[in-house]
Amino acid sequence: MDDLKKVNVDTLTAKEKQKCYEAFVAFDKNVSGYIEKDELRAVLEEMGQKPSEEELIKMINEVDLSGRGAISKEDFLKIIAYHKMILQTSDEEDIKLAFIALGGNEDKTGSVDRQKLINVIQNEFNLSIDLNRLIKELSPNQNELKYEDFRNLLQN
Repeated sequence: MDDLKKVNVDTLTAKEKQKCYEAFVAFDKNVSGYIEKDELRAVLEEMGQKPSEEELIKMINEVDLSGRGAISKEDFLKIIAYHKMILQTSDEEDIKLAFIALGGNEDKTGSVDRQKLINVIQNEFNLSIDLNRLIKELSPNQNELKYEDFRNLLQN
């Protein structure tokens, strides 16, 4: 997986790295410093999955950057950082699409009408969120939200 090789683990916070190390230690039953095939099988079986030998080998080979046939702590961190990056990219794309659907431009210029956003949230999604208060905190005295304010509203 070439994308995994390019991932920077420094995108993970110190707290996220600590949680990764804790999870890694829980998986590394024989304390070898690697998650080996049998350990991966045990974890997956605990989760109710029944992976075949071929599936286990494929999973390890997809993330094993060192070529050892097992998952190192660094490989594990890269997997988590990659997953985080994918989720952030997906979230950003979803926010952009929502911005466009509500009247913003594809290049993130333009704006979304405050009342239109409130109507969509309250009437189409039946959510009883006090959007007026949230929008005022982000864009006081404005009837329209620019992309950055729209993104901040949805992410917070």
